[in-house]
Amino acid sequence: MMTGLGTNTYLAGTGEVAVIDPGPDDAGHTAAILAAAGGRIAGILITHRHPDHALGAARLARETGAPVYAFDDEAAGSPGGGLPPTVALRDGDAVAAGGATLLALHTPGHAADHLCLLLCEENALFSGDLIISGSTVVIAPPAGDMAAYLRSLERVRALAPARIYPGHGDVIDDPVRALEEYIRHRHMRERQVLEGLRERPARISDLVARIYAEVPSTQHPLAAQSLYAHLLKLRAEGRVVGDDRDGEWRLA
Repeated sequence: MMTGLGTNTYLAGTGEVAVIDPGPDDAGHTAAILAAAGGRIAGILITHRHPDHALGAARLARETGAPVYAFDDEAAGSPGGGLPPTVALRDGDAVAAGGATLLALHTPGHAADHLCLLLCEENALFSGDLIISGSTVVIAPPAGDMAAYLRSLERVRALAPARIYPGHGDVIDDPVRALEEYIRHRHMRERQVLEGLRERPARISDLVARIYAEVPSTQHPLAAQSLYAHLLKLRAEGRVVGDDRDGEWRLA
């Protein structure tokens, strides 16, 4: 339900390529990658370990012998999140393949291990789930962190990429505007949370019903996760008080 038309896999480079986000553990998807790459895969890069982006890495690595790169040095050399042994990528590291240089940018928020990958030759960004096309991204605590997510959006906006290749949906050809809209949207939701609590203390379910009234009720459990992330950010700033997902929240 959360992947839209599916997860995008990208090949970067000419001749020998890097595969970015091999997708789910699906034989047909892996076969399509191998056909497009012509079997010449220098490395497999993971933006984050969510299964729709990462689980296909094990199958693709078995087929090609290519190394798998992912963030978090604690996971280097050991299975993690369904991945085979990985090579650790840290913020600022680069991976080269077929004339393409991919710079790793640690952009936590949607996931603690989230990376964006900047194609230096074109100033184009492979954004994973930092920003997607046609929708917003769920921030689900505890792995999701709204304050970190907003910092990551601001960091990427400052880079002024020429194009964004998102993890889901179409290519974004006006990335600065898209990033600004994402940031505005999150600030709007934060204001709505504060306005809702200014009226009276409330539970998350009450706030979701009011703030996300235009969203189908089937999606309210997902909206509740992002709203909880907003509340945790506001609590860390000393602006609201509340204990947990099920309790009552109020202005500080």
